[in-house]
Parts: sequence; C-alpha cells; structure tokens
Amino acid sequence: MAAWFAEVVDRLGVPRDAYIGLREAPTARHLRYMDLMAPLQKPAAQTGELPDGVVEVSGKAVLYVVREPLMAGAASGVQLVQLMRTLACRADAAYLAVVSPATTTIYPIGFYRENEPPVVDRVIEAHDVIGLRNLLNGEATDSPQGRADKLWLDDLLFNLLTDSAEALRAAFSTALLADEDVLSLIGRALFTRFLLDRNIVKGDDIAAIFSCAQRPEVLFSSMDTLVATFQWLDRTFNGDLLELSTKDYHGFMARLGPAASTICAVLSNVMSRAPGGQLSLDWDGLRFQHIPVDVLSQVYEHFAHRFMPEQARKTSIHYTPRGIAQLLVDGVFGATPAGKRHCARVLDPAVGAGVFLVLAFRRLVAEHWLHSGKRPRRATIRRILTQQLCGLDINPTSIKIAALSLYLAALELDPQPQPLSDLRFERLFDATLHCVDQAHLGNAVDAELGSLSAQLRMLGPFDIVLANPPWTRFPGRFKKLLDQVAWDVEEASTAHGKSLVPNQWPDLAFLWRSVQWCKPSGVIGLLVHARLLFSEEAAAVRARWFTRTRVTGILNGMFLRKDRRIWPSNTQPFCALVSINEAAGPEDSFYFLVPRHEPALARRREFRLDPRSALPVPAAMAAHELHAFKTLARGSALDLELISRLGAEPRIRMERYFAQESLELAQGFIAGTKNAQNATLLRGLPVLEGPDKPLFSVQTQGLDRIEERYPMLAFQWPRSRAIYTGPHLLFREAPKQDPAHRGALWTDGDVAFSRSFYGVRIPKAKTAIGDYLYVLSYADLLMYWVLMTSSKFGVERDIFNKEDYGNFPVAPLESLSSTLKRKVADLATSIRSGQQPWLAVNTLVSQIYGLTIYDQALIADALAYESPFSKSQASSLTVLPRKGKHLSTFAASLSSLLSEAEDGTITATPLNLCTDDGLWQFLRVVQGTPADIDPQRVAGLLKHLDDPLMTSEIRLQLGEGDWLIGRLRHARYWSKSQARLLALDLLERGLFASPASV
Repeated sequence: MAAWFAEVVDRLGVPRDAYIGLREAPTARHLRYMDLMAPLQKPAAQTGELPDGVVEVSGKAVLYVVREPLMAGAASGVQLVQLMRTLACRADAAYLAVVSPATTTIYPIGFYRENEPPVVDRVIEAHDVIGLRNLLNGEATDSPQGRADKLWLDDLLFNLLTDSAEALRAAFSTALLADEDVLSLIGRALFTRFLLDRNIVKGDDIAAIFSCAQRPEVLFSSMDTLVATFQWLDRTFNGDLLELSTKDYHGFMARLGPAASTICAVLSNVMSRAPGGQLSLDWDGLRFQHIPVDVLSQVYEHFAHRFMPEQARKTSIHYTPRGIAQLLVDGVFGATPAGKRHCARVLDPAVGAGVFLVLAFRRLVAEHWLHSGKRPRRATIRRILTQQLCGLDINPTSIKIAALSLYLAALELDPQPQPLSDLRFERLFDATLHCVDQAHLGNAVDAELGSLSAQLRMLGPFDIVLANPPWTRFPGRFKKLLDQVAWDVEEASTAHGKSLVPNQWPDLAFLWRSVQWCKPSGVIGLLVHARLLFSEEAAAVRARWFTRTRVTGILNGMFLRKDRRIWPSNTQPFCALVSINEAAGPEDSFYFLVPRHEPALARRREFRLDPRSALPVPAAMAAHELHAFKTLARGSALDLELISRLGAEPRIRMERYFAQESLELAQGFIAGTKNAQNATLLRGLPVLEGPDKPLFSVQTQGLDRIEERYPMLAFQWPRSRAIYTGPHLLFREAPKQDPAHRGALWTDGDVAFSRSFYGVRIPKAKTAIGDYLYVLSYADLLMYWVLMTSSKFGVERDIFNKEDYGNFPVAPLESLSSTLKRKVADLATSIRSGQQPWLAVNTLVSQIYGLTIYDQALIADALAYESPFSKSQASSLTVLPRKGKHLSTFAASLSSLLSEAEDGTITATPLNLCTDDGLWQFLRVVQGTPADIDPQRVAGLLKHLDDPLMTSEIRLQLGEGDWLIGRLRHARYWSKSQARLLALDLLERGLFASPASV
C-alpha cells in the first residue's frame, strides 16, 4: 500500500486489511477486480477511468477510492461520469470516494448521463475519523443514494432483457418461436457482446466469423451474418451455448418469414456500442468488460424465470442473489483446510443459472494462485472447469444458462484470452453439467425427483457440496421415496421413527443426500428454508443433523424475507448453513448470526454482518432444545435462560391444563367457498369475526346473525356446531401490539366465531379458571413466550397458531394463594368492564411466575424492540437523541451492574468525541477515578481501529480499567437488557483486570 493512501485509509478509520489497492502488482485477492487493474507500465493520467483502490466489508466491495488529482480537478465533469459508469457496471459498491489531503468527497454510484453529473452525498473532513463508519452503517440523512439505486445495474439489465424478449414475443407466436428459443437468441447476443467488450473478439477477428463483416455491430444485422455468427459460436463452444430447437439456422429463419428481420433488429440492438458508451442508458451504454459474470448469471436467470414462470414454478426454481451466494461460497471454502482448497471438487446439485459454480470457479482459481504463487493460465483454468466442478439440475433451461455462465467465467478469468483460434472449449454438457430430468434419467420410479433420484446416490464423492435446493413441497406420492433419501444404503430396510423429510420438503431431503455426495470431513453448504431451525415438525431433522454433521456456522435470514431488494424473488425466511461431514463432538459449537432488516442498508441491497451479534451455540443445544434458534434469533442467551426457567415444573403446558380441566381449544369456521360444505346447522347463531374489532367482552345479542352475512350458509370449514356453545373465552389468531387488541374476549353466550379466534367454552363451574386464562391473555408474558418460541409468529407469518397458546406454561390456578386468586378475579372483572389495568396485570403475573426485575426488563425490551409489528420495528431502529433518558438509563444500569459485580466504583459516562459523532454514541467506562482524556491519542487509536466497519460496537482501551465503548445509536442497542448483556460480557472478558494496551 502506498504511503499516501495508507495515511488516507488510517484517517478514514478503515482497517488496513479492508483496503485493496488497484494500482499495484496483482495478487489472488485482486482476481475479482482484474478489469479495474491499471497496467503498471501506464502513467496514472492514462488510467483516469479506473479507481485507485476499493474498501471491502465481509469480502464485498462497499466503497471505491480515487485520488482527486486523477479527476483533473473536475469532480463534476465528464471524467467522473466516465468512472461512475465503469463502477456502476460492476454493481457491487454503493459509493465512490474522491480523496484529497483535506477532505473526502462521497458520491453515490449509479448510471448518470453526461449532462447529469453525480451529486455529492457528503464531504468527510480530515478530522472526522468515524465519518466513513457513519456512512457505511446507514446514517439517516437526506442522501441522494436512492436516486442512484433506481438505475442500478441489475434492474437496468433485467429491463433491457425483458424489453428484448417482449419485442420478439410480440412478433411471433409460441408455435413459431418457443419461449426457450427467445431466451437462447437473446443470450447468444449477450454472450457475443461480452466477447467484444472484453476484447476477446477484436476487430481483426470479425472476418473470421463472417468474411464480409467489418464492424462487430453487424454480426446480427442480417440473416447471413446472424447464421454465420451462430455457427461460429457452435464450433467454438461445442454446441453447448444456449442451443436453439434446430441447427438449421437458415431454415429456422426462413420458417419465420419476413418477420425474421425483427430478430436481427433486436439482437443488433443488444450489440449496440456507442463510442465510450456515455450518452445512453440503453444497451449501448453498458460496459460488458466491467460487468462480472455472476451479475450476468443472476440477472439472466431472474429474467428466464420471469419470462417462463410456469416452468420455474413446476421445477421449484428460485434464483439466488449473488451476494448471498458469495457468503455461502466463502463459508464452505473457509471450512475447508487451507492446503486442500485449491484442489477441491465442488458439486452444486441444484445448479440453476450457475451462480454458485461461477463463484466457486473464481475461488478455486484464486486458491490455485495462492497455492502456487503464480496466476493460473488457461490450461489450469480449463482443468478446474472440467475436472473440479459439477452441476446438476432438473430444468434444461437452467442447464443452458449455467453453461453460458461458466463459459463467460472461464473467459473472464483467462489472463490472456487470445488468439481467437485457441478458445475452443471441451464440452460441458454431460461432463461438468448434467440435466437430471425424466428424459435423461429414464423410466426409474423416482426420475421425477431429479437430483434426489436414487440413481445419483453414489455420485462423487466431492470435497464441497453447495446449493440452493428447491423449497416448495413435493407431491404426497413422493413421500416414501423422499423419506428413504435420508438413510444410507445399508439402513434402507430398517424401520425408522419420525420422517427426516417431513411434509415432502425437498430442501431437507437435499441435506441428507449432500451427506452421501460429500467426502468424509468434506464441507456442505446449503441455503434452505428457515423451517429447519424453527419448525416443530423439523425437530427430528435438527436432532440428527446437529449430531450427524459438525456445523460450523449458520446465518438466519428470517428478518430479510420481506425486503425485495435483498432477495427480489423470495419472501420466505431462509438460512445459510455450513457443516463438515463428520459427527459432532460433545463440546462442539458454532456461530449463529442473525442479520436484522435495516432499511438504510437494504436501500443499498446490503445487510449487516455484525461480528458482535454472532452467538456461539453448542451443537447439543441445537440438536435437543426445541426453541433454541427462535429464542436466540429474537433475543439472547438471557432470553434462552428465562424461557427454560418459565417452562420448568411445576408449570404445565396450557394444552395439558385444558385437558385436565376437560376444556377444549378450537379454531372457528373458515368461510371460503372452495370445496364448500353445508353450514345450515349454524343458522340463527350470532356471528363474530376479526373485522368486527371486538374488545374485552362481547354481548352476543347485539351481533348479526350468521345467515345475514352468509345467506348461502356454505363454508369451506364450518366446524362442529358444539364448539360455538357459550359462554366462551376467545383467543385471537392475530393479536396486536396494543394489549387491548391482544388479549382474549369473554362472550356471554352462543356465538359462531370465525378462524380469527381460538375458542374454549367456559362452563359456569370453570368461571374462575376462565378468569385466570383471561387475565393471562393480556399479560406481556404470554406475548413474550410466543415471540420467543413460536415457529410461525415473527418468522414467516405474524399470527398465533393454536399450538402457540397450547404450549404456554401455566401455573395451575389451584397452586395460587387465595390472595392471588382474589387479584385474578378482580382484574378479570375490571377488564370485562372496559378498563385497561395493564400495569396491574403484569405485576400480578410477575408475582405468579416469580419474575425478577431483570426478567421484567427483558420481557419489556423484547416486546418493545423485537416484535414483528411495524411500531416495534420502527422503535428498534430509532436513532436516539444524545441527551435522552435511554442513554442516561443505560449508563446508570451499566455502572450499577459493574460496580456491584466488582465490589468497587465503576462509572459509565456518555462522551462525545467530535462535534458530531453521527450514528455513534460513546461511553467512557472507568474503574476508579478517571484521568483526563487526550483527544489526539483517542483520534490516533480510532484511526488504527481493527474492528470491522459494519460492527455495531467498537471498543478502545485507554488505560488499565479505562475503556471507551462506542455503539450505534439505534434504540435496540440501548435498552436495560442490553446494558446487562454488555456488563456480563465485560466481566466475563475481565476487561477491568487486563493490562493497558495502546
């Protein structure tokens, strides 16, 4: 690193290992940025359209850096637009930093026209050592970044592909031009454009493709040039490249008649290349020499699935965003021994468009470079492609796209992809890539299972298996076949207990088949539905997986499911897991990371990978504690301890309590018309539904009769007439954050209640029990329990299942003292009358359950910041004022806890380091009498801070027993429970007993 840039990096507070210089001799770490590497022999003045360096976070580019002198003193001029266009085509970092000795000017990266120069996002002064951390952590400002995002590459490229496809679709019927041919035609033009922009096909090579052609733009301009170009692609790429329905291209075009000229026009448009590509945001404005292959792979797969939705649905395909795929690829290679990474054989059994194989391909080339000390050349790259990669897929179109992606990647990685005559590849189909649909697997009984067919059980073994397998439930007729996937051949005839592929969920079947494909001590990395972690139906799967394999890490993406910018085609909770294919030991543990949804980061299509939030989880706990993952996802180890304590004897599950008292909880009618059943037995009953918005108690005489709302009296599920006999206690299916809309309803008589309620009839003899359950339903504790234990609420649906109520631990009414029983009866009467005594309810419940003040704070904080309700989510991310009660209460709690534990005086005092610390709030935590702070020394420490840029907390030791702790000012980091967690961590680490380190 140049000395001048080292000073800038330190001034911005960037860890040295997060910066990669792009004007130095290339290394394996530069491989993904080779298109931005300026030739060393060229002076800087001739490489002004390239950046000087890049800052990475978690292996991803977040900020490009260029020196101000290289912008020729015109930061808003043409040169900046040129550089911006280059970086926008890479679709990775969100920002460009133009640095000078005094300031750093930040611009949002995007596609801009020459007459529309980028606007400045912010200027970071030289003395502001945390300015960059504020920027990358999503500081809430009136940033123009959103303007740049609207024209981000994925969206732009996807729209251009879609427009081209729609133009062809409008010109031809599907009988004349199949959807698969539309995709292949556009893909072939896309591939050819890539070859030209990468300077793989040069001007002199055009005549080798078509003798009369002089310019690349004419390669698809006529029927003759199009046919010649297609034939050249077939010769060079063995016919693997996006095959059309025929090789008779003259006949193919003739059959389309005069409208065939539309194909030439559309494909020629893809080939358009304006000089410099500056003036347009159409095809001619894109620079394919800078668009990474994994971007093309992702966008093209997304386009294929949008264009052919029925085929995508039938084969349960959903493309994987390259950012998430990169995390998994990094994880599996990180778990592979360093000395074996370069020679690892990698399988993706659900290859799709090949994004995992493309990223693994690049990583293998980088590992070869690290191993040998020399950049791999073509022979090595081709050997990796044909001998170390393998992909399977049931969708023939996906296999075509994967081949395109891998050919592009091989050319991108090739340090010298010339001469054109030497580019011929070995065939990928049936070698590296295998289609595993019924046409290829034959008439086997399980051929419809694709990669899961028993015919492929013995494939491999591989050093690494990684995939995003299908998640959509397979039909019931495959149950026995899928159940058998989980067991090794020698276990095939044995009798087993619970299914290890419950509900025919295919992603769980891929878990077990991956074990069979992977070598002993090899590595498995999969993206699966988060039900693996949370569902009670998957409990047996967890128990076996966390003992059968040695898990090294799990990323839980349940908070990211609703943001279409993170994963546009997916709304389901997911998790990424990495395991070593060997039995877990009794002391094994792994890290569990739960990134939160943060709109300021999601706007950049990013999420926080915060090492401070990575929780160590014992494998034994993961295997056997039913709610461990849910509790840790929504809370912490403190919550896990409280949940365990709440569920202990003598308390019993509410479901069991109902059974003991001869009570039954039942869900109400479903009014759908699908397969409707006669519901005339309900005639004359008053009806109550969620939209009626009832509160506390319901006078049934004032309700509509059911036949008034539903004259036909035919329901999908009318239920038994007996469950509607009152009086009732009606628990809500969709409780709200407000306790008044959370608790149960008391009804005075018969009522037909809808599926919005779970009802239990309360006979007169059970009124006291009804009162007790009524009061409990309004307590924070019930909502907290469901939040921390439910497999659905706060995971994929924000409703309570009947089981969520049934699992709640109850202290039987008879175990309460007479005093507590009287309080229960009084509170029930108060609530029924419309009063809202919520403080008294929570105080009483705390007495019944023996909750400490710390327990009560834990519950209150969880409901305030961790509930899935919009108000709670907004509160969690609220940026606190510096002089508000939250910060002072946090500091006082921390001081008290530390002082009590250490039996001395430890003070935590809020502190400002700069005029504006932005998103950060600092505390000075000192044992004894604090010495004066030297601002210059603190600034020097911050410059050399090693904490990752996206961490939520930074720590600096100023002296013995003297610490400076900075936290993001989001409210969720400043609760009483967070103060307790911080205190426990500081004490466990012995930070007040360690020697000074400067």
